[in-house]
Amino acid sequence: MTGLVQGVRRASVARTVAELAAMLGSEGGTLALSAVDERTGTVDLSFSLDDADCGDNCALPPDQLRQVVETRLRSALPGLTAVRIDDSRRPVRAGDGAAVPAGPEARSITVLDPTGGVVPGDPDPGPDLGPLRGRRIGVRIDVLWQAWDQTVDEWIAELERAGAIVTTWRRAQGLKGAEGESKQAEYDAFVGGVDAVISGLANCGSCTSWSVRDGLNALNRGLPAVVGVTEHFVGLARTLAADNGRPGLRLVELPASLNTLTEEQVRAHARASFPALLDAIGAVVR
Repeated sequence: MTGLVQGVRRASVARTVAELAAMLGSEGGTLALSAVDERTGTVDLSFSLDDADCGDNCALPPDQLRQVVETRLRSALPGLTAVRIDDSRRPVRAGDGAAVPAGPEARSITVLDPTGGVVPGDPDPGPDLGPLRGRRIGVRIDVLWQAWDQTVDEWIAELERAGAIVTTWRRAQGLKGAEGESKQAEYDAFVGGVDAVISGLANCGSCTSWSVRDGLNALNRGLPAVVGVTEHFVGLARTLAADNGRPGLRLVELPASLNTLTEEQVRAHARASFPALLDAIGAVVR
C-alpha cells in the first residue's frame, strides 16, 4: 500500500492522458497511454502522426510536446517520478542540447523526478488597446487556414471602419536556419511598428504553438495582444501561454468547425464575433 501511495494510480494517469490527448486534438497527432508502473510512479506514453492529415505541420514539435505533457502530468500526478514518450517522428534533442542518435532509443523521451514546484507566471493580460481610431493594428496570419484569412478580412473591414490602420503579416511556421532567422527578424520588425497584435489561427498543435508564440512576442513588449483559437485548442493555448510565463494571454474563441464552413458562413461568423474580438483586446469604438 505504501508503494501505491507514493506512486501513481493507472486510473488517474489514464484520465489525465485522455485530457491531454483531447487538448492536443486528433488533427495534431495521437497521444496514448502505453503502460503505468503504479509502484514506482513511471508512465510510458506514445505519440503518433499516423492519423494526422498534415503531418509535422500540425503537431507540436517533439521538445514542446514533452514540455506540455510533463507540465500537465506533473501538476496532476504528484506521485509521478518518470515519463517516457515514444515519439514516432524525427529524433529529438536531449536535455543538454546534444542531438540524440538515430535508432529506437532516439524516440524515447525520459523525464526524471518531475516533482518541482510550478512557477505561476505573470497573470497580467497586458494593456487594453482603448479607442481604435488612429491605432495601428497588426494582424498575424498563416499559410494553413483559409478560414482565418476570411475571418480577419471581415475584422479588418470593421477595424478600418472604426478608424484603425491595419497591416498584415503572414507566418510560414517551422522554418529553420538562416531562412527562419530572417523571417523572425521580419516579424519582430512588424510587431515593432504596430500598437496591438492579433495572432492566429490556433487550430492544430503546431499552429497553436506558433500563434501563441507570436502573440507572446507582442505581449512581452507591452502591447495589447490577442490570439484567435478554435474551441478544441483553447486548453492547449492556455497551457502554452502558462508554460511561457504569461497565463493571462488574451484569447478570442472561434468554433471548432470554422474550416469546414462555407466562406459565407465563415464571414458571417466573423462579423458576429467582432464585438468579442474588441472585448478580448480591450478596444473601444468611438
